[in-house]
Amino acid sequence: MNTHDQALNFGRPMAEIGARFSPEELLLFSDLLDQVQSLYTGRLQAVKLVGSRARGTATDRSDYDFLLFLDRCDHETEVPKLEEVAYQLTLKHGLGAVSLSPLTLEQFNGLDARYPGITDDFRGDAVNLWP
Repeated sequence: MNTHDQALNFGRPMAEIGARFSPEELLLFSDLLDQVQSLYTGRLQAVKLVGSRARGTATDRSDYDFLLFLDRCDHETEVPKLEEVAYQLTLKHGLGAVSLSPLTLEQFNGLDARYPGITDDFRGDAVNLWP
């Protein structure tokens, strides 16, 4: 495993904590992975669930926050595509709003400059959905 792959290797494996999620949530995760793997064939590096849903502290009104790690990411291009995917997943599953945040590892590592401590929070909370 190279240094780049090691840096993306954070979060609890879904296999270890999957029983905590409902069958409906697992279907949402599966549909999400199908869509983003199709959309980003060869570019997708990792998918992480973060925030209250990952921590197990969610309420009925909590959203589903996902980080999508890509090999390259232009927000002006990626965000509009993913907003539509998120909207369709939200409508289809009706479990709560879905938020998809595309970024590269380098962009992730730069988040602390704007939001101090956020990458540590994400690393501590994350559930690794893929790979």
